This record gives sequence, C-alpha cells and structure tokens, in this order.
Amino acid sequence: MPKKYIYLLALVLLPFKTWAVDTTPPTTTYTIAPAIPDGNNGWYVTPVKITLSATDLDSGVRTINYRLNGGNWVTKSFTDTMNLAPNASFEIEDTAVPPASNINTLGWSARDPDAQVTPYTRDSVDYLPGYENFSIRINANSGGWHWISNQGNLAPATPYSNMTASVWVKANAVEDYAAFEVYALLDDFSSVLLGTSNQVTGTTDWTQLYSDFTVNVSSLQGIYMQVGVYGKGIINIDGVTINDSLVTSSKEVNIGTDGEYIMEYYSTDRAGNNETYNCAANPKLNCKSFKIDSTPPGNWHDSGAYRGLFGNAHQLWVYTTVEDPTSGLSTFTDRYTYQTDKNPGSFGRFSDILSCNSTWLPNSSLFLISPPFIPGAHSAYLLTPKTDFCNNDWKTCKTVRFYSEDMAGNSADKDYCINGPWIRFTGAGIIRANYNIDMLSEPEGHNTDGLIDIGGPSLNYFTTSRDWEMINNPMTTIYSYDVLKNMVSTTPTTITSLRTTSGVYQINGNFEIKNSTIPSGFGSTSFNQIVFLNGDLTITNNINIAAGSTAAFVVNGDIKIAKAVDQIALALFANNGFYTAYNISEGDSTSQLLIKGVFSAHKFYLQRTLQGTNNEDSPAEDFIYEPKYITKLKSYFGKSSVMWIKE
Repeated sequence: MPKKYIYLLALVLLPFKTWAVDTTPPTTTYTIAPAIPDGNNGWYVTPVKITLSATDLDSGVRTINYRLNGGNWVTKSFTDTMNLAPNASFEIEDTAVPPASNINTLGWSARDPDAQVTPYTRDSVDYLPGYENFSIRINANSGGWHWISNQGNLAPATPYSNMTASVWVKANAVEDYAAFEVYALLDDFSSVLLGTSNQVTGTTDWTQLYSDFTVNVSSLQGIYMQVGVYGKGIINIDGVTINDSLVTSSKEVNIGTDGEYIMEYYSTDRAGNNETYNCAANPKLNCKSFKIDSTPPGNWHDSGAYRGLFGNAHQLWVYTTVEDPTSGLSTFTDRYTYQTDKNPGSFGRFSDILSCNSTWLPNSSLFLISPPFIPGAHSAYLLTPKTDFCNNDWKTCKTVRFYSEDMAGNSADKDYCINGPWIRFTGAGIIRANYNIDMLSEPEGHNTDGLIDIGGPSLNYFTTSRDWEMINNPMTTIYSYDVLKNMVSTTPTTITSLRTTSGVYQINGNFEIKNSTIPSGFGSTSFNQIVFLNGDLTITNNINIAAGSTAAFVVNGDIKIAKAVDQIALALFANNGFYTAYNISEGDSTSQLLIKGVFSAHKFYLQRTLQGTNNEDSPAEDFIYEPKYITKLKSYFGKSSVMWIKE
C-alpha cells in the first residue's frame, strides 16, 4: 500500500483510537507577569497577568477553568485540540531499534548537523510534571542543529488548514537557542517549512514553545516537527502537541484590583478526564497565590496643630492620620518637610527646627515622632516634632508636607496647611466628585452631614459625620447644559433680564447678576423658574429668594462669583468652571461665602481663605443643600423622584 494511503487510514482511525485509550487528565501550567513581585514584601504594585496553558497529549483540551478567592468558576472552551503527535510524552520505547533500554523512543528519530545520529536518551529522572515517566534529553557538544523528528511517523494534515504545534523544553547552558520547526512532507518526499516556534536560551525551567501555522500546500503526506538545540547545550523535551486548530489551549487572566488572591485552576480533556486541584494540599495543587497593592497611602484625615506650654505661639506640633487599606503602612519610613513665609515655594527644614534664624536646608526631611505602630497597620497617627513656623501671620499658608509609605513600597506626599481654608456642606445631600477629593486642610469636625460619592480611590481631608462614603464609584449620568435643556417639557422663553414669575427662560450670551439686573421683589416674590444661560454667569451682588421659591441657573460656560459676594440662594449648574472668588488677587482678604441650593460644575475653584485663625471654626465656603429644588422643579423635567427616610 502506498505510504500516503497509510496516513489517510491513520487519520480516519486516530480519533477513535485516541479517545478510547485516553485515561490521563490534561496538565495546566501558569506563567505570571511580572515574573516576580515588583514591590516590597512580596507585593505586586502593577497589574498582574496570569496565563494558564493546558496540554493534553491524547484527546485534546476541552476546557480551562479558574476562579479567584473561591468565587464562581470561569470556563474557556476549546475545539479541534486532539493531539496528532505520535508518542507525545515519549513513554513508549522503540524495542525494534537496538539498543533498547530507554535509549530509543517510538515514532521519533534524531540527527545532528552532519546527518549523523544525535546522541540522545529517554530521561527517566527529569520529565514534565504531569507527563511521567520519560522525556527526551539531547546533549549537544558541538555547533549546528541537533534535533529529533517524527518524520518517520507523520501527523495527518489537510491542505490549507490552520494548525498549532507546541512542545515543552527545559534548557541547561544552551549557548544559542532551543526551538522547533514544522514541515510538510509532500508527495514527492520533499519538505516545506510551515512554521518556527519561539526560542529559549541559557538555563530555564520547563517552558512551552508554540507555533501557529497554515498548511499552505495543495497536497501532502503529512506534517512533522524537528525539535532541538542549535549549538552547544543540554535540553529536555516533553509534551509534544500538534492540533488541527489555530487556537492555543491557553487563557489570559488580567487582575488589576488591589487585594490578596488565590487562583485555583484545572483543565478537562475531550475524553472526560478532569485535572485535580487542591489549594489545601501540601504541596498545593493547581493553586497560585499573589497579592496586589498599586494604591499609595491616602484618606488623610483628623489633622491639626497644637502649641505647648513653653515657647512662642508659632512653635507647633502638627499631626494627621493616614490609611492604607491593602498592604498596610510601613514603619520608620514616615517623615516630613515644611514651608514658611521665609522660604515660600521651597520645602525643606531649618537646621534648628526651633529657630527660623538657622540655616535653611531645602529638600531635607525629618523623621516624625509618631507613636509606634505595627508594620502593616492600616491606619497610623503621624506627628511632627515641635517646629517653629517663624511668625503668626496665619493668613499665609504654613504648610507641612507629610510622607508615608506602605508595605508594598507605594509612597505618597500630602500637604497640610495650618489654619488653612476648608469647606462645609450641610443639608444631608450628596457630594459627588468624578475623581478624587483632595483638600488642603480640614475642620475640627466634619465637612458634610450627607453622602460622599467619588469616582476615584482617594478622599483626603474631607469627612462625613454619617460615615457614608462610596469610593471608586463609576461616573453617573452627566447632566450638561444641552442634556438638561432637552429634558425640559416647556420651550424656554428668551429674556434679557431676570423675571419674578415662574417658567423656563433662556438668556443668549453672557449675563451678570448685579444690583441693576436684580428686579424689585426678586427676593420676596413666590416663583419657580429655570434660566438657561448660553454663556458665562457672573455674580457681583448678593442674591436671595423667598423661602418657598426656587431659581435654577443652568450655564453653558463658567459661573464666576466676585470676592465681595457673601450670600447666594440659587441652584447653579456650570458646564465649565465654578469660581468662588474669580477676581481675587494675591494677598486679598475674603469673607465667608454662604450659598444655598443645588450645585454642579465640571470643576470647582474654591478660592476663598479667611483671615487669621477664623478658618479653625468657620468654613471659607459654606454650601447648604436645599431639596426643595427637586420637588418644586420636577414638573419642568418630567419624571423625578426623591425618598426621605426618617432615622
């Protein structure tokens, strides 16, 4: 019978034969990137990618399954993974070729650069775990290509089909590289190169090499592989696969969220064999532990300064609290620098921290005198030694820059302005920021009595009396000028000055609220109105409305409040910036801004700083949420609902 018909017969019989005798489960291995933790104390500080690779030397891989921390299993399924490679783990000895005794293996032969037989053995000591009990060992002592091949026992293939081949290789002192090549054997017994794998060099543990290729010939007898080493070196070869598929049996899993993880994994083959996994075993089976902390310390809070019984009034201890919820805080790394009126724009320290007449040392830091805490503590109180801030001019920020580091090696600086400005929100509303909230200082109490909702991970010097916080909350619907204008059920009436009647109005261009543009009775008449302003809104005069009235300004540009204004009772929405003292200059004094309503902007510019120590008890900007806007204006916007629950 001609040789090509023998291979066609093998192609027909192979599926039945392989499925019938496959009692060995697949083997799954993992690679992790980065290969070793890139932080301190075994922590990763960047996202981790784990690649699970499954090999089944008979019926082929059906699924790869994994789960994290005991959660739901995730399954990836495969087709056309039946292995077409002969004697794939070299378990069968070729007793017909002397000498026997674990030297020759069935279906594979070997050659060296001079067409002589390459010295190789069936290694019964070093083999791929899961595919006991042999591998092929090649010991190359000269240059050139030393390889084994299944050219005498071809794998069946169809012209123009997409296929994948793989092999596991362990290298020892390989001077050039180890790899494999895939060839098609044509009807005239000539060979055509179809694909080349990736390479390994030097000394490595078991590594899987791949090649995806297309059988780009019109007729052939079958395909074969040459697996070997180029140049001097020792390699072990095991777990050969040839699949009639372009999809490798692997699954990539990317994890970027902070936390400690246990990944369990296993594979199944097409004959119904399941791989064993057991994280409780010793050694653990199909189990990988790792931990990620990519977020530096944060959530700074409970900060302030105090004086002692002795010394002048500007010699202070300064304190704060910092948190790290994942790896925890490291010890003996926290320190501080500071800045005073005598060295504006420069952080460092005086050589004598109790005398501003000593030498200034820029960028030089001091260790804190914080109470001891256990490494890995998730919260720590940080305290500076007593430090002279040079004078009692507290209207100018005297800033302490704290430094903290976590156990993973992430670090953070945080500036605290002594007696600096802070803001307050009352009325049990929602404070939403699409990223972080990072304030310069904080009050003795809390900034709000409502819910804090932020899109980022960091909430610094801003707290709620209810402990209602949502961190890393995805961005909600953005109600821009155009969105809100399209939502109103009434066509806006174009006006050029403010009205004292209910309705939906529109002003085209910039507008200024000042004494001459506020109509008589605006602060006492009852009305509910929305004004769409297609420009910038400037407020240079105090403006109030009656307790039962509502007035909402939806602005397509900036909202700019003058530094002399101290009371506003309006709902204000800005597509762009919201400036609380747009015309302030360096060194100007400002009064507290009291503003009542509902407020939204792309970015708030909080520009007010109270004089002296007023900031200790009074906020620079005091926002009061008034829910009447939700109830009284809902008829203009169609559907809306609010629920109040009595505590």
